[in-house]
Amino acid sequence: MYLQILKKDLKRNKAMNVILLVFIILASMFVSSSVNNIISVTTALDDYLEMENTPDYFVATMNKSGEVDADEILNSADSIDRFSKEKILFMEDAQITFEKEGVIARGGMNILQSDKDLSMHYVLDNKEILKTVKSKEFYMTANKADALGLEIGDKITIKIGDISQDFTLAGKFMDAVLGANASSIQRFIIGEEDYEKFISAENIEKFYGGEFIYIHSMDTEKLLSQITPLTENAILTMDRSAIKFTYVIDMLVTGILLVVSLVLIAVAFVVLRFTISFTLSEEFREIGVMKTIGIRNLKIRGLYLTKYVALAVIGAMIGLVFSFPFGNMLMEISSKSIIIGSQNTIFVNIICVMFVIGIILLFCFNCTSKVKKMTPIDAVRNGQSGERFRKRSVMRLEKSRLSDVSFLALNDIASSPKRFGIIALTFVLCLLCLLILSSTVSTMKSGTLINAFHLAECDIVINVNTKDFFTKEGHENLENFLEEMEEKFKQDGMPSRWMQEVMLKLPVSHGDNMVNMFTQQGSGTTADMYTYMEGTPPQSAKEVALTRISADKLKANIGDTITIKTIDGDKKYIITAIYQSLYNMGEGLQFHEDETINYIQAIGITYTQIQFTDNPDDKEIERRIEKIKERYPEFKGIKTCSEYLASLLGVTDTLDAIKNMVAIFTIILAAMITVLMERSFIAKEKGEIALMKAFGMRNAKIYSYHILRFVFVGIIAIIIAELLALPFTHLFIDPIFKMMGLELAVDYVMNPFEMFLVYPLVILAATTISAFLTSLYTKRIKSMDTANIE
Repeated sequence: MYLQILKKDLKRNKAMNVILLVFIILASMFVSSSVNNIISVTTALDDYLEMENTPDYFVATMNKSGEVDADEILNSADSIDRFSKEKILFMEDAQITFEKEGVIARGGMNILQSDKDLSMHYVLDNKEILKTVKSKEFYMTANKADALGLEIGDKITIKIGDISQDFTLAGKFMDAVLGANASSIQRFIIGEEDYEKFISAENIEKFYGGEFIYIHSMDTEKLLSQITPLTENAILTMDRSAIKFTYVIDMLVTGILLVVSLVLIAVAFVVLRFTISFTLSEEFREIGVMKTIGIRNLKIRGLYLTKYVALAVIGAMIGLVFSFPFGNMLMEISSKSIIIGSQNTIFVNIICVMFVIGIILLFCFNCTSKVKKMTPIDAVRNGQSGERFRKRSVMRLEKSRLSDVSFLALNDIASSPKRFGIIALTFVLCLLCLLILSSTVSTMKSGTLINAFHLAECDIVINVNTKDFFTKEGHENLENFLEEMEEKFKQDGMPSRWMQEVMLKLPVSHGDNMVNMFTQQGSGTTADMYTYMEGTPPQSAKEVALTRISADKLKANIGDTITIKTIDGDKKYIITAIYQSLYNMGEGLQFHEDETINYIQAIGITYTQIQFTDNPDDKEIERRIEKIKERYPEFKGIKTCSEYLASLLGVTDTLDAIKNMVAIFTIILAAMITVLMERSFIAKEKGEIALMKAFGMRNAKIYSYHILRFVFVGIIAIIIAELLALPFTHLFIDPIFKMMGLELAVDYVMNPFEMFLVYPLVILAATTISAFLTSLYTKRIKSMDTANIE
C-alpha cells in the first residue's frame, strides 16, 4: 500500500518532487564533501608532517659577523635526538627573472639550495621523493609556483653576484615547513654543481648565505634552554605547533565551504517544511476521510513519511556519488599546501549522508504533526474550520493607487506573511552567504588592510635591490637611496615619498621573560603614520611600540622598560604604544625611525612603498606604473598597494574562486526555489485563478500578478540581506582575522557594483524569469475550474 501511495504521489507532483530531490542531493553532496575535507585537512596535517620528515624544531640562520658556532651548540645538547642542516642562499626578487610573460615575483624571502643533504622528504607531484636535480633544472614549492602561474618547462634566470644561470622548471614539490599559504618563503632547489658556482669564494658575499637546521627532539622545553645562543641569532624559529599553525588559513578556507554547506542545508529544510505543509493542506479531504474510517494519526503521518523516506534515501545516495568528485574539486580549490590521504573518504561520506537522511526524516516527522489538528469535518468544509478571527486582507483596494495586479501581489504578501516569509528567508540566506564572501574578498583586494600589516599608506610598491642595505652602514645607505629616488621621481613629474621597512629578529627581554622577536624599522616614515590601538606613537629613539601578542609574551605593558640585545650590545627602550599586525601571526616590535641600528642584523626588507604627494587618481597611477617600467627597468614587481596586500594574504584568489562558485549555486537555488513555490501556489490557487478568468482577466495579467509576488518578495529579501551583510561579515570573518593577530574589528570594504547592483539584479532576474516560465502553467486552467475545489 505504501508503495502504491508513493508511486501515485510522485506522478502527481513531478515538478515539486524533482526540485525537492535536487535540494536533498545538493545538501548531501555539500555536507559530506565539506565535512570530509575538514576532517581530512585537520587529521591529515599530522600525517603530512610525518611523511615529510618534519622536525620538532626548525631554525633558520643567516651568516653574519659574530655568529655563534651552530655545530658546537647542537652537538653539546643532549636533548637532541638528531639534527640535519641545509646550506642556503638568500635571494632578492630582483635576482630572479621569469621568462614567462607577465610573471613577476610575489615578494617575500627567496631561498636557493642544492639537492645535497636534503633534510626533509620533498614529495613531488608523482608522489615520489625528490633525490637529485639535473644540471640547469630547478624544483620549486608547489603552491608558490602555482600562485605565480609557472608550469613545468618554464624558464627562469638567477643572477647572484657575477654569476648568471638559466634554469628550467622540472617539477614542483610539497614543503611541510615553509609551504603553507601563510608563509612568504619560497624554495628553489637546484643541482649541487650549479649551486657550487654561486657560492664560489670570488662571487658570494658572506651575508647572502645561511642554514636551515632541522632538529628532532622529544623534549623541546629542555632543547630551547640548551640552544638559546643559536635561537638568539636565528632569523626564524618554529616548533611543531607553530609549523602546524601556519596552515590555519588552509583549514579556514575549507571551513568557509562547510558554512556554505550548512546554509544550503538550512535552505533545504525551509523548502522541505513548505512542501510538507503544502501537501497536507492540499490533501485535507484524504486526511479527513482516513480519520473518518478510524486510521490513527501516527499511521497517517507514516503514509506521508513514505515519500520523504524515498526522496531522502534516493537524493542522499545520488549526493554521495557526486560528493567524491565534488569534494576533490573543493580540495583543489581550498588547499594546495597539504598532501591529503583518502583512506577514510568513503566511510566519512557515508556517515555524513546517513546523518543528512536522519535529520531530514526527523524534520519531516515533526512537520507532519499538523495532521493531529485536522478533523473529519474539515473535509466537508473544504479544509477550513469556517472560523476566522482577523481580517482576510490588510489592504483596501479603494484606498490604493496601485495597479490591480500590483495590489493583488502586495495584498497576498501582506495577508500571508508566513508563506511568503519562507521564500524571503531562503533568498536572504542564499544572498547573505554571497554578500559575506563578496565583502571579504573586496576588503582583501583593497588597500584598506595596509594598517593591519602595520605599514604606512602608499599608492604603489616596488621591489629594489637591497644588497647595500644589509651592512653596517645600511641604514644610512637606505635613507640616501630613498632621498635620491624622491628627487629623480620629482624631476620625472611624479612627486612622491619613498618609504622602506627593514625587518630584524632580535632577542627582547622584560624581567625573566625573553622572546626572539621580529622587529621593524621604517625609513622615510614617521611614527605617527602608523595605526596604534593604545598609547602614543614613539617620540624618540629610545621608545618602541609592541603588538599585543608580543607584549603578552613579555608580560609587559605601556610604560615598561624592555631590553633588546643587538650586535652592538644591549639597549633599553620604553614601550609607548600597542599596535596590531597580520605579520608573523601578530608578533612584532616597531623602532622609532631615528634609532641607530646596525643593519647587518637585518633578515629581510619589504617592498619599497611609494606615496605620490600630488594625489593622482587610479588611472594616473596606472599610467605612472607604465612610465616607471620604461624609465627604471631595474625595478621589478611593481604593484599597486591593493595588489601587494592581496599577495601578502595569500588566499585572496582562493576565496575569489569560492565566491564565484557560490554565486553560481545561489542563482540556481533562487531559480529552483521560485519554480517550486510558484508551482505550489498555482496548485493551491487553482480556484482563484479560474475565477479571475471567469471575470475576464487575461493570461498576461495573471502572469504579471504571479511574477510580481516573487519580485516584491525578492526586493524585500535583498533589502534585508544588504542590511545584515556587514554585521554578519563581522560575526563570521572577524574571528579569522583575530586568529592571525588582529584585535580590532576590520573595516570591511564593499564593492558597490557587486553588492548593490550585480548580485541583487542577477538574483532578481533569475527569480523573475523562473516565476514567469512557471506561471505559464496557469494557461491550462479554465474558467470552468471554479467548480472544482481540488
